[in-house]
Amino acid sequence: MWKKANKLLSADADNRLRMNNNLYRDPITEEIAVNRRSGHDRRGRVSIFPLSHFWPLRRKNGGRRETDTGYVDIYDLRTWLVAVSVMLLSLMDALLTHQHLMQGSARELNPVMDAVIRVGGIEAFYATKGLLTVIAVSIIMLHKEWALGKLAARFCLWAYILLSLYHLFLVFMLSAL
Repeated sequence: MWKKANKLLSADADNRLRMNNNLYRDPITEEIAVNRRSGHDRRGRVSIFPLSHFWPLRRKNGGRRETDTGYVDIYDLRTWLVAVSVMLLSLMDALLTHQHLMQGSARELNPVMDAVIRVGGIEAFYATKGLLTVIAVSIIMLHKEWALGKLAARFCLWAYILLSLYHLFLVFMLSAL
């Protein structure tokens, strides 16, 4: 009977340790730890052989990053500069596309934007282009800490830089004719 009471008291003490101090008693070694990681790697064996060849079950970088929180709502100057640059280059693209369309020297190659121009006119083109750019830049800024977010930001910036240079090249070549 006393053993049963001691076990209940021990379980109650374990619960208090977990609730009050975020401490954890390892069930294997009975040691009190700060977190629940026991140090035993459960991912040592691969459970599904064909899938493990393509998708390894363990992390490549060696573990969890405890300092990263995922989403950060504080944006540094570089992030703002990339976002504003993409927005300005998108506006420049829209203005130069409008100029080429009015001169008849080019046509819109994007089928969605071409349909918007045909159905809604140039005002709808500006509104749609601005809205789509704002949504895309917002999503990229939200995921700025992710590798894919960083890659997408660089890709958008360089794509708009190259597109703007192409537009300027067309403007200068057509004005020389």
